[in-house]
Amino acid sequence: MTSPAAALRTAFLLAAACAAGGAAAATGAAAPARAAAPEPPARSSLSDSVRVTFLVQAPASTPGNATLWISGNVPELGEWNGAGLRLAARGGGRHAATVALARGTALQFKVTRGGWDTVEKDERGGEIGNHVATATGDDTLRLAVRTWRDQAEPPAASRARTLTGNVVEMAAFSSRFVRERRVWVYLPPGYAADSSARYPVVYFHDGNNVFDAATSFLGVEWGVDETAERLIPTGGLPPFIAVAVANTPDRAAEYTPAADARHGGGRAADYARFLVDELKPRVDSLYRTLPDPAHTAVAGSSLGGLVSLWLGLERPDVFGRVACISPAAWWANRDMVRRAGAAAGPRPGQRTWIDIGTHEGTASAGRAEWLEDARALRDALISRGWREGASLHYEEVAGAAHNEGAWAARIDRVLAFLLAP
Repeated sequence: MTSPAAALRTAFLLAAACAAGGAAAATGAAAPARAAAPEPPARSSLSDSVRVTFLVQAPASTPGNATLWISGNVPELGEWNGAGLRLAARGGGRHAATVALARGTALQFKVTRGGWDTVEKDERGGEIGNHVATATGDDTLRLAVRTWRDQAEPPAASRARTLTGNVVEMAAFSSRFVRERRVWVYLPPGYAADSSARYPVVYFHDGNNVFDAATSFLGVEWGVDETAERLIPTGGLPPFIAVAVANTPDRAAEYTPAADARHGGGRAADYARFLVDELKPRVDSLYRTLPDPAHTAVAGSSLGGLVSLWLGLERPDVFGRVACISPAAWWANRDMVRRAGAAAGPRPGQRTWIDIGTHEGTASAGRAEWLEDARALRDALISRGWREGASLHYEEVAGAAHNEGAWAARIDRVLAFLLAP
């Protein structure tokens, strides 16, 4: 019989082979694609949990005051937020932490110093594949970081830019409420030619994934610019402006209105003040927008889906159209489901999209719960007056997983819903 330790070691050998043969080669690859995350172990019995210890050897170049983190695909590892499980320094460059997981949890993860600008790299500064393991029993996973992204020389092959159409970058957008970040603005065909036309606006969270493979998770973008350039000229979409707001190491905090017992968070109010009081006024002043809520949408996936829905409920006077894509509705023990169930009801013209893939979560511990959570969000809104087919669109996407590729495959339909008159 294979021991749990042997099974974990086998998984790591397989991961190393995959990294050598198929890892994305990219200078400045941000975070890895967010793999489907299982439901938090709080839903599993304690008798069916295991304890996994991460023991990481940092390179000599690591700053002496650095804090190391494990960031990965499950809630206990932060769902790829760049700073999921904090490691404690043990001396001699070693760092460790132990986490309880549901038995059978499939893990994918990397080591960072708090964000994707400091993620681990190979000896030459190249991209590495995700570490993988399966939590079959109590065990210790031993890792050695070779170098960090901010200390490495760029690999020979850099990731190609894929910006399409007229995309303007508002670099280093500062705020009184949240961290500075990059913002990109897509302007539709004909914008420069017609100086009188005004356009609806869609604001996207995780904006680094929206337009450009060079800034997105392992080179997979949503393709909003390509979709717009393809469909606007044929009438498949009305002309619109898209604003892509980059995430930061504070992603989990900014995208959640309530703190989770294991993962913290709860700074969505600060993020909302940034969007409503600082970014939107700037966009409205620089570009010919239609600034009313009927022509202003907000869209995001996972935790970005949660904050999109929350913004629609809290600030319907600003955001009249909402896309809540693949929501991580388990956060804070279904906090968003409770908020939706206490909502005042939709305003005239308010419109909300909710979807979920049938392969989100894991086969062993999560798919049913993710579907149940999304259905609970739908039912909560219906109980407050939203109507499917009118103010609410809900769907379960057969075979879709929790990643950028799946969201790109349906972004045309999401945009058509948000922008329909």
